[in-house]
Amino acid sequence: MLDVALVSLIKNMSEKAGIEGAIQYWSRVGENLAKRIGEEAYMGWPSFNVALKEGRTAYSIEGDVVALTDLAITDVDGDVVGYIYALETCVFTPTIERIRYSVGEIPEADRAVAEEYNNTVQNTAVCNFCVIHQKFRSEVSKNITVENQPLECVQLANRGFRGDTKIAIKSLEKIGINPEYVRSLLRNYACVYGILMKGARLRGKEEAD
Repeated sequence: MLDVALVSLIKNMSEKAGIEGAIQYWSRVGENLAKRIGEEAYMGWPSFNVALKEGRTAYSIEGDVVALTDLAITDVDGDVVGYIYALETCVFTPTIERIRYSVGEIPEADRAVAEEYNNTVQNTAVCNFCVIHQKFRSEVSKNITVENQPLECVQLANRGFRGDTKIAIKSLEKIGINPEYVRSLLRNYACVYGILMKGARLRGKEEAD
């Protein structure tokens, strides 16, 4: 029953509020969820990564997130300022599978919302639910500090239930991570993103300048 209601919600939002209105609504959902979560502070990246593994951070709400500690993000001095993280399974996957089984295909509005988001916000969505995820991660990073430094989250790559993928090449070049390696991660992960210290002078960015 809830799946049927969700299908109706996606269609009704797009029809009544328009595609842009649907994007704004999902963005508010992600933003409001982030605001409900308290602030977090960690002494260093090891403590943050342990908390993530044990499901004690806001990012754990999305499911099993893996810290890819072999993919450290470094600044121009070679200091670690962040890491790449991967979500094994999108939290909406069970919902999508139930909808396709009980109702049929996901409404066309799903693809329309993703395409409009890609054209007007950032080219990183494979379905309409990506709007919620990406806004949530962006906002919740503002509530977390590592070594007293505020964080930011950068969407890097994701794979949709239709098999289509998105790779944020410019973002990967900015942080100095090989795009093809990250592309290969999508064989095992649904979503890949970076969490790093806000304002860090990144090696990749400096080289590009």
